[in-house]
Amino acid sequence: MKAFRRSRSLFALPVVLVLAACSSGPEDRPAPGDDAGVTDGGADAGTPDSGTDAGVTDSGTDAGTPDAGPDIEVPEDGGTIVRGTLTGRLTVGGSPYRVVGDANGVVTIPQGQVLTVGPGVILDFRGQPEVTERDVDSDAPDNVMNHQAGRVEVRVYGAIQVQGTAEAPVLLTSTNPHGWWGMNFYGASSVGSGDPVFEHMIFEKVRKNQYNSDRDWTRGALWVYYPGPVTITDSVFRDNESSANCGALDLMFTDGSRVENTVFENNRIREIDRFAQPGTSSMAGGGAVCITHGRNTVLRGNTFRGNFVEAFGGSLTSDLWDRPILTWPNPGGIFDLGGGAAIHYFQPDNDLLEGNVFESNFIPLGPGAAVQLEDMGGSRTVIMRGNRFVNNRGGAGGVITCNRGSNTGELVITRDNVFTGNTVNGQPATNMTGDCGVVTQ
Repeated sequence: MKAFRRSRSLFALPVVLVLAACSSGPEDRPAPGDDAGVTDGGADAGTPDSGTDAGVTDSGTDAGTPDAGPDIEVPEDGGTIVRGTLTGRLTVGGSPYRVVGDANGVVTIPQGQVLTVGPGVILDFRGQPEVTERDVDSDAPDNVMNHQAGRVEVRVYGAIQVQGTAEAPVLLTSTNPHGWWGMNFYGASSVGSGDPVFEHMIFEKVRKNQYNSDRDWTRGALWVYYPGPVTITDSVFRDNESSANCGALDLMFTDGSRVENTVFENNRIREIDRFAQPGTSSMAGGGAVCITHGRNTVLRGNTFRGNFVEAFGGSLTSDLWDRPILTWPNPGGIFDLGGGAAIHYFQPDNDLLEGNVFESNFIPLGPGAAVQLEDMGGSRTVIMRGNRFVNNRGGAGGVITCNRGSNTGELVITRDNVFTGNTVNGQPATNMTGDCGVVTQ
């Protein structure tokens, strides 16, 4: 039987990026000056307040972290074609499920219904390969998509339960290199059928990247705009790409979400389209994960490895050019904020980051070689405890960069966090910079 095999190669790392600001609401982009983060859009204005990395240049290429999951073959023959809706229980008997979508490239989990995905199931979000191949602009760098034609998007209005096992994980992938737009939740419209749960899942090869179109949400391969708890455990997010923000996962307005024992590897931001236009805000940040307006979020025991942020000042055509980080104000009215090669927090409230490993994440010009925090909310915004930061690279700020904005929240960093071999512009990195109040415990 013929089969497709996933590639493990990494893309070339970028050399220029634009920092980003998250919007102040799910459908609003902030006007310049609304977010009181770093005033110069690139160079962190804060003073080092949490020590400096010891400058160990190499702590080894293997930090003892889990691998990025098995290579699972997608059979070329057989399976089940899925077009308009995904409901009921999917089992290995009908696998692989080849998701094409409707005439608009959309497949829906309807409100009031539940999709349950059993162990060992393969979902191949291939869309329409013959359409996407025609839609690639051969003159653009890396043949970036100009439109969403031929790609498939999953819209979740009901409930989804992904129930893989360690021996038989669920695979969500695409055998079409341009075929999968990702999975999106839509706020209150997605509530009422049960909270989403993802267990023992591999989520890969989303391409939420384009120049021009009417599909606005180019953030988060798995974009969970959901006012409730989301559970993700024992999973892998690898080789996902978004244009605006949050390469793999965006937990937006969630409350009580939990992400544990999960690997995020080689996810990335390639900010290529309208988000850096005059009078708008660039939004590039969070190479792997964003916690956006979240409350009571727990990230525990995860590995963030080889995620990165690459950003350009784009245009409304297919032309690209490198643009330096801009200070504010500037004649173009462009407001650059953001960062975080692995994680970007915006208005966090009582969140916990515990026992995670951050290894070899990269943001060439931006702040936050591992983590960026902006516009801090409640009294104890994020507690960071027992994390390891190894060989991360940034261009400004520190390994962790925190900008308080207009709020008064404090960041709690315990003494058992470990920083080794991290650099900023090739020099030993300061562990934490910014203007946030920091409580060391």
